[in-house]
Amino acid sequence: MSDIIKFKLTNGDIFGIYRQTLEQYPNSFLTKLINNEINSSFHSRDADNSFLIDEDAMIFSSILTYYRSGVLTILHNELRQAIIDKYMLPQVYSASISTKNLSSNDEPMYIHVGYEHSSSTSTQTKPSPSQIPALHGCPFIMTHTNSFRSKDPVEIANYLSCNGYTIDQIDVNTRSILMKKKD
Repeated sequence: MSDIIKFKLTNGDIFGIYRQTLEQYPNSFLTKLINNEINSSFHSRDADNSFLIDEDAMIFSSILTYYRSGVLTILHNELRQAIIDKYMLPQVYSASISTKNLSSNDEPMYIHVGYEHSSSTSTQTKPSPSQIPALHGCPFIMTHTNSFRSKDPVEIANYLSCNGYTIDQIDVNTRSILMKKKD
């Protein structure tokens, strides 16, 4: 039995994770899937012995990140809750920080940087820039909606990377970036 468990998504992407990493959460769907190997009606495998999963690659990557770090990097609240329920994940820490719990001196662990909306040229952060001390005094012009006027998310991410954050995930299609505070 291999220590690395392989999952093949229906789009052909293959993901791997150590068995002991999955087994940290014995009541989760993926752990139950791999531990129920004798019951073939419970799952499907391909010719390479990978478990077949019908899931979006970015979502599945976020799920495996959760197993590795305890943080679910899915930012949309409804989608995040649906994934928690579907994969039977225990209470998770979210990459979208609740700003009501932040004092002016707290630095959020995760920051999401992306366009305000799909047709926008302004960049928005979550939490809002006023809740991110690393952005206080930054040279970018703010709009009335607390977004950065006519700025590409990469410019904001570059500024944050010079001020205590690293890029954790990036979606090159939407230019959506998840930044994590450096340890």
